[in-house]
Amino acid sequence: MNKVSIILGLLAVCFLSSFCYINDEVIRQGRFISSLMPVAAYGGLIFFLFLFQAPLRALSRKLTLSGRELTVVVAFFLIAAGIPGMGLVQYLPNAAMFPHHDVRVRPGWAAENVLDIPPEQMLADVSKDESRALDGYVTGLAEGDRHISPMAVPWSAWTRTLSFWFPLILSATIALLGLAAVFHTQWTHHEQLPYPITTFTRALLPEGRGNPSVFRKRLFWIGFTFVFLMEMNNYLIRWFPDLLIPIKTTFDFSAFNSLAPILLKGAGSGLFHPRVWFPVVALAYFLPSDVSFTMTVCPFIYCVIFGMFASYGVPFRCGRMLGLSIEQSIYAGGYSAIIVMMLYTGRFYYWNVLRHSLRFPTKERVEAHAVWGMRVFLVCTLLFIVQLVIVGLDWQLAILYTAFAFMIHIVISRMIVETGGFLIGTYVYPGVLIWAFMGSSALGPKTMLIMFLVSTVLVSGPGWAPMPFFVQALSLADRSQLNVGRMAKWGVAVVALAMAISIPCTIYWQYDRGAPTRGWTRSTSWYSFENMVEIKQRLRGQGLLEQAESVRGWRRLEQFSPHWEHVTAYGIALTIALVLGLGRLRFTWWPLHPMAFVFLGGWPAYYHWFSFMLGWTIKRGVTKYGGAHTYQALKPLMIGLIAGTMFARFIPMVAGPVIYLITGQPP
Repeated sequence: MNKVSIILGLLAVCFLSSFCYINDEVIRQGRFISSLMPVAAYGGLIFFLFLFQAPLRALSRKLTLSGRELTVVVAFFLIAAGIPGMGLVQYLPNAAMFPHHDVRVRPGWAAENVLDIPPEQMLADVSKDESRALDGYVTGLAEGDRHISPMAVPWSAWTRTLSFWFPLILSATIALLGLAAVFHTQWTHHEQLPYPITTFTRALLPEGRGNPSVFRKRLFWIGFTFVFLMEMNNYLIRWFPDLLIPIKTTFDFSAFNSLAPILLKGAGSGLFHPRVWFPVVALAYFLPSDVSFTMTVCPFIYCVIFGMFASYGVPFRCGRMLGLSIEQSIYAGGYSAIIVMMLYTGRFYYWNVLRHSLRFPTKERVEAHAVWGMRVFLVCTLLFIVQLVIVGLDWQLAILYTAFAFMIHIVISRMIVETGGFLIGTYVYPGVLIWAFMGSSALGPKTMLIMFLVSTVLVSGPGWAPMPFFVQALSLADRSQLNVGRMAKWGVAVVALAMAISIPCTIYWQYDRGAPTRGWTRSTSWYSFENMVEIKQRLRGQGLLEQAESVRGWRRLEQFSPHWEHVTAYGIALTIALVLGLGRLRFTWWPLHPMAFVFLGGWPAYYHWFSFMLGWTIKRGVTKYGGAHTYQALKPLMIGLIAGTMFARFIPMVAGPVIYLITGQPP
């Protein structure tokens, strides 16, 4: 890690943090951080190798970046990738400001005086100039094409709430970075997990200052060219619909709906619209066969079970997020089992890391970066819990909430290194899980609203969450023979920098153009209060409201009223996932993987099962009829398929801003 690579990496972080919201909500050329395998990172790397690295190398090798220098830039970008987008920051302003707007148009909210319930620092302060602070946020302050000055933003409305939210999410995010450093050695070297996305990234990085070795493989260019031309054809059709013919990658088998009514009752209509995603096909080629097989069959199994219960009037889903649902309890049970199995597998290593971090003697050697990571995790987790207690949670609930919130990030991170599944469609909210186990009468409206609001910011975007990017960045550094501990320490600065830039930039552009009035980040801003109003009215009807509002500490145990259907669903899912995990540990022939619970009823599982099946079928056929040599020989082809997709989808991300700068309008 030399000065050049660090400076370039920090510049990349600054660009990402300042440009992300502009791309997402102003230019609107798709999400800049589109998934846990963002086109901006990997397509941008290929773009640099083609358009900058190659010409510079022709002039002088000294002008090019080495593979290790590029690793630093990419790793810094990945560490920051979960911060400015839908993984974290874009939920914060909406959650803090929009309740002031929604209470105007929702009479039920006004009747319950909902804005008096949460601690004042959790919401923006519009009392000084409501017209400018609130109305300007919703409709925008700019006139025509002229942008407002940064000083025109009513920053005083945000001072109080950002002084609460910034340290809260910063401490949580750095705690997760510390955990990533703790898990790194166990996952990478002890368990030797595949890290399929990191494998692809490493293949694109050159050895020394030359070209990547994969560029010298003919199969790479065959795969790259095939997918690139197809993707570009489908993109250019938007501009020249009369000249080009679309190449379909989605198939419509809805004519077979009548043959499987149980799947339709189980919300499985998406299974009849399979899609060929070449990155998924290629990543499946690098995975253990049981993982790809699981991703193929489990969506069907889940929809059948879903449909059977629906036939008997037992719905798995509720009407909105942050509400009680059997489906979310199933996900939570699976997540919990994955955590249990993960900790069981690495129990000796994690115990030794903890002892070292607390300066207790141990005979086992532990890497310095793991000890550092554990200490950072413990300190930042304590800070996070203290902040939750200060804002109004009992310390018991604050600890429980933190454990569940971190569980979600850890499981998603484990998923990305085991399966490479970069699109996540399942949601688990810690506050809802605690609600299911304790009941609303044991918690009270204020406590539940605090947990809902924190959940809105921290866990509403698992498919873009920070920690999965952290583990990929550290693995990439390790494979490039960089110091993992030094990368993790720089990661703290990267996280703080990304957060410090992206939050004010997001708020500025929302005041300039107007905040988004639709979409996922907007929907999440009212779920918390909508659920709280419903809970409060139900408690009042039961005559339990005053009691629920006054109960504190251990006295909550006296008011326990679990929702047993949800607790039962959690227990069943936990048991099934543990059985799957134990079977996989004990039997080499075991066909199913517990990571299925991260996908199950999410939309990516419905639309990606076909791609996983293709990757699994190709790998099975190659290893059976061609052997290990043929399997290794075809890896460049698969890398080319991914690279072609990333590069083709990066070009519109470059063209969009250029067109916007020229015309002043989104293309």
